[in-house]
Amino acid sequence: MIEEMQADAEEFEANGEYVHALAEYSVLREIRGRREGPYSPMYLANLHSCVRCMYHLELWLDSTPLCKELHGKYIRTHGRAQEDTVDVAKLWAWAMLHIGQLPPALTLYLSTADALWDNDPPAARRLLGAVAAHRVEVNPTPLIDAAALAHSLDVATAVHDLIESVAADTSSAKAALTVDGLAF
Repeated sequence: MIEEMQADAEEFEANGEYVHALAEYSVLREIRGRREGPYSPMYLANLHSCVRCMYHLELWLDSTPLCKELHGKYIRTHGRAQEDTVDVAKLWAWAMLHIGQLPPALTLYLSTADALWDNDPPAARRLLGAVAAHRVEVNPTPLIDAAALAHSLDVATAVHDLIESVAADTSSAKAALTVDGLAF
C-alpha cells in the first residue's frame, strides 16, 4: 500500500498535479515519521517533496515550518553544501521573501552562499544577488557580521560588488530574482 501511494504521489508531481501530490506526500510523511522515524531517508524525501509541491502551489506560509524542519535535519545529516540542503535552503528563503521575513531570508541566502563558496561560486554569487537586491530594505553588513561565515570577507566583498552592479535599479533586480537567486 505505501509503495502504491509513493508511486501515485510521484506520478501526480511529475504531471504537475501538485495539490494531489502534496496530499499523498503529506500522508506518506506522517506514516513514515511514525514507522521509520523523522530522520529516515524516505521520511526526509517525502518531506522534501511536500516542500517542493508547496513551492509550486505558492503556499509560502505553510511551507516555512516544513522547510525549517527539513533544513535543520539536512544540515545534521548531509551538511550545508549538499545538493538537497541547498535546494531546501533556497525554497525556504524564497518562501520567507514572499511573506516579508527579509532578514532571516537574507541570512539564509548568506549562509548558503558561504557553504557553496568553494565548490560552486556561480551559485553562491546568484544567492548573494538576492541579498544585494534587497539591500535598500535590509542593510546586509550587520547580517554578514552576525552570520559567522567561513568566507565572510569574500562574501562581504562579493555582496558589495553586487550592490554596485544593481545600484541604479533595485526594483528591476528584485523583479529578476528567482528561487535560485539573481541571474547575471
